[in-house]
Amino acid sequence: MMRLFSLINFITFQLCWFVSATYQQSGILIIISLLCIHFALSPQKKADIKVLPIALIGIAVDQLLITIQVIQLPENSVSPLVIPIWLMFLWCAFAWCLNHSLQWLIKLSTKKVGVIGAIFGSLSYYVALQLNVFNSVLSPLYFVLAMAFIWALLLPLFTHIHRYIFRS
Repeated sequence: MMRLFSLINFITFQLCWFVSATYQQSGILIIISLLCIHFALSPQKKADIKVLPIALIGIAVDQLLITIQVIQLPENSVSPLVIPIWLMFLWCAFAWCLNHSLQWLIKLSTKKVGVIGAIFGSLSYYVALQLNVFNSVLSPLYFVLAMAFIWALLLPLFTHIHRYIFRS
């Protein structure tokens, strides 16, 4: 069941990311539905709740990036200077991945996790930038470099927090 749920978690996160990138605020009910399905099927509900502080850190980092305009939300956003709800929920979905489809990261060295974060974290944000989910005051090159630096720090931090939460 755990391997099957890791696949369900992976698909759920990818769908949340796609709906977020495509529909932003107008896709909020779909995102909430996907999160509810995930939680209802999760064999580790208590563990999923325990990792939500990781989402709060991601939300805070994105809010900082919005505040300093590294991420510029569209003018038609509910509030272009405040992190949108759909992005907060996306962070919840990501945090849950650390319990399931990304749990393998927990066993890797900090350096390896940092490299993975730099590559795939920045790639995810770059794709969102290219899809016009948001803009940036930075050129695409500097944006990717900034995201690579941030994610080289964030993903190892998340894995360390995860280890701390579930220490025995």
